[in-house]
Amino acid sequence: MRRAVIRMRDVRRCAIGLVLAAVVAAAGCGGPGLRAQEAVTFGVILPFTSGVPGAARAAHQGARLAAEETGSGGATVTLIVEDDRGSPDEAARIFSRILERRVAAVVGPLTDLTASAVAPIAERAKVAVVSPGATGTIPYGGSSVFRTSLPAQAQARVLAEYLVQTRRARRISVIHEGNDYGTLVAMAFVARVRELHAEVVGTRLYRDGDTEFTRHASGVIADGADAVFVAGYPDEGARIIATLRERGVRTPIVGSDALYSADLLEWAKDSAEGVLLPAAFVPSEPIPAVQDFVGKYRRKYSETPDHFAAQGYDAVKVLLFAAKRGGRGPAALRSALQGLRRFPGVTGEITFDRFGAPDRPVAIARVRAGTFEIVRR
Repeated sequence: MRRAVIRMRDVRRCAIGLVLAAVVAAAGCGGPGLRAQEAVTFGVILPFTSGVPGAARAAHQGARLAAEETGSGGATVTLIVEDDRGSPDEAARIFSRILERRVAAVVGPLTDLTASAVAPIAERAKVAVVSPGATGTIPYGGSSVFRTSLPAQAQARVLAEYLVQTRRARRISVIHEGNDYGTLVAMAFVARVRELHAEVVGTRLYRDGDTEFTRHASGVIADGADAVFVAGYPDEGARIIATLRERGVRTPIVGSDALYSADLLEWAKDSAEGVLLPAAFVPSEPIPAVQDFVGKYRRKYSETPDHFAAQGYDAVKVLLFAAKRGGRGPAALRSALQGLRRFPGVTGEITFDRFGAPDRPVAIARVRAGTFEIVRR
């Protein structure tokens, strides 16, 4: 029985041009699909020391579980794991170095900015990248960049429809981070709200690292809003939600998918009660494959997997499926991903569209007593 090998290491620095030349030279040698007793190596680039450490840890744990499952079935799966710290520059440097290890593909990066930073390098090297967290428009999507996470437009549309059609909200305030992720989700949300003939009564931005949100909460109160949408990551998002509650805002608060995280529960504490979020993965779903994954994850990590764990798991699984179908060489594997249709992932059936994004339904979750419950499937 072969086991998966998980390595966390720093790789020597190497000039990007030399790395790309080496990888492109190897990429044409795809050979037959991955068979039992053979080996494949994937890179994993996640922001373990950043504003989303819980998401990074969960995605890594899901990826590791998928690798170990495959290892127990005969093939050897090695994951070379690196921390990009949420920095686009660091992600690009790590990606260039990790290519020297002749990886077949890469799981990650997690965020829109870091995924966008590595995308041009991946395209030139003809190496596939599968992000378990990026939601925005990423360069070379559908060519070298794919994702198992929800696109911004899909989650924003569902959230807007739930607020306006189900909760009867008519006046909505929007608070979002000024980066690509927060802006894209907010723009898609605002567009759908207006299509539904509701009103966006205020829009307020913040920057990464901001810690004071009294002005934002006061603005929501002045708006007379009957709902608030927050698009951003858990570090600032938790502070925003806590400030809104401290200032007396009792209207529904809806957040983007990055807030559907254990980090929000830990950092916002009681202030998170009642917050509504898009659920890309439902661990209580009575589907055998989902329950098998949840059971294995709980036994290994003593916790219930969230959507980042499920998306990390699915990222490795689709890469392994592509390797078996197309070959272990980076170019062959990438080509197999481009034609992926109806793969049975634990997050749902995965078919990559022409932008490398999955098309699947979105549930709505609510924070209740320190955990997430599904309120609409």
